[in-house]
Amino acid sequence: MTKYLFFLIALLVIACSDNFPTDYNSLPDIYTEQPDVDTTPVWVTDQIYAGLEWSTLADRMTWYQAVRYCKEIGARLPNITELRKIIINCPVSTYGGVCEVDDPYCLLDFCYDYHECACDYGNSYSALGDNHEITLWSSSYCKPTSINYYGDSAWVVAFKYAEVVDQLEIQDFHVRCVR
Repeated sequence: MTKYLFFLIALLVIACSDNFPTDYNSLPDIYTEQPDVDTTPVWVTDQIYAGLEWSTLADRMTWYQAVRYCKEIGARLPNITELRKIIINCPVSTYGGVCEVDDPYCLLDFCYDYHECACDYGNSYSALGDNHEITLWSSSYCKPTSINYYGDSAWVVAFKYAEVVDQLEIQDFHVRCVR
């Protein structure tokens, strides 16, 4: 019985933890080094989604690099709810669908269910024309609740399946900034 009580307390501590970074200027250089990309912002001005102006697609970079990149061009990363608003042709994962991942209401890892947060391979799922190989970072942190915690992660949209899923922040994905 005490084993289960300890496990539940550990889950509660992890879920309620405020140990997520808030000062991105104090991050080690390994996380904030900019990839070799042109930082001249180009904005998609004729396509407005979620009431935001979207940058053109930037190269692949880590989550920390993406946060800094957007800040340097006078913008920010979209949160996962805003990213879900550019998903088309997939009623389960687009904003308002059955996928429960939502900023700020459900960012815990158990909000994700593959059958509720993805569609079949092969359709065109991006309202901005991103191909199926593109995965975009969001600013939304995934808050782990399981003992199988494998590292800091953030929510992304992978257009291969219109999937809303969490990924490790040290991975490289594409970026679209918003303002």
